[in-house]
Amino acid sequence: MSHGERGDGREDLDGLSVDAAVDAVDDERTDPGRVRETLAIVARDGTVRRTAVDDALANASKVVTTAETRTELAARKLSEAREDADPVLDLGPVSSRVDGFAARLDAIEDRTDELGDDVQAILARKDDGDLYRIARRIRSVTGAANEAQRAADDLQLELDSFREWLTDADRREAAFADDVDAVADALDGLDATASEIAAAGEAPEGNERGRRWLAATIRHRVLSLMIADLRAELSALRAWAEREGVDPPSGVDARIDELAARHDAVGDRLEGCASPALAERFDDRLTAVEAALADLEPPVDWSEVEAVVAEHRPDVA
Repeated sequence: MSHGERGDGREDLDGLSVDAAVDAVDDERTDPGRVRETLAIVARDGTVRRTAVDDALANASKVVTTAETRTELAARKLSEAREDADPVLDLGPVSSRVDGFAARLDAIEDRTDELGDDVQAILARKDDGDLYRIARRIRSVTGAANEAQRAADDLQLELDSFREWLTDADRREAAFADDVDAVADALDGLDATASEIAAAGEAPEGNERGRRWLAATIRHRVLSLMIADLRAELSALRAWAEREGVDPPSGVDARIDELAARHDAVGDRLEGCASPALAERFDDRLTAVEAALADLEPPVDWSEVEAVVAEHRPDVA
């Protein structure tokens, strides 16, 4: 092997200026500015240095350690929240929230575990690995650790809010009212879309109108789940209030009934917008959506719903 080369075939960047190293990397898939920023991770005073890898790794390890610590704090808060929730875990709105928090924590813990392995892999190549690839991996690990930390911090904040929600009936009622408002807003948007589709009139298959109709019809199906979820949560909140001897949410049934009526009306309008040819064209996709959502019951797993929608929703302008 000639001087200045490594086993992976790329010229050793050690000792090159960052400008020269950018040219030597010749990464056509990456913007030169980003290549420069990446190489700066393993540079000192404008020169790429293998000896700079240790400092870069030390900084990355600190970021990873911070993410691990925040994840441990989130796990502790989840444990405390579970204890708080234990007397009412039989209620769907409580158990579904706890399960959702636990799933998020599992995902964060899996990622932080991988980060430790990533750091060890970089350590194994720091003395003879390609410096650009090392810098790119350090950048990737640092970015992923920052994302994990943010996710853990967000989870902690939501767990704090959840524990307050558990102990305050007024907060639960206010949060439920916000959920009802959110469904009403979504129906407003769907109603406006249905009006625009109807105003567009008949159009050839394959145009934007057809894709908008399909997207709106899928949204309509999702909203039916949201309304069912509201009814189930209201029932649970009333049972909870009875246990605690406090006033249950009031004046909500009529509003949910109104939303359900509006939902039915929008559905009829969307159905009326579809020519037989349009309905036939999208029948397979709508059947697949219905099959995927048919067995979902409150409390709804919204991550599952989002995955179904993402798979079948068309791209619209």
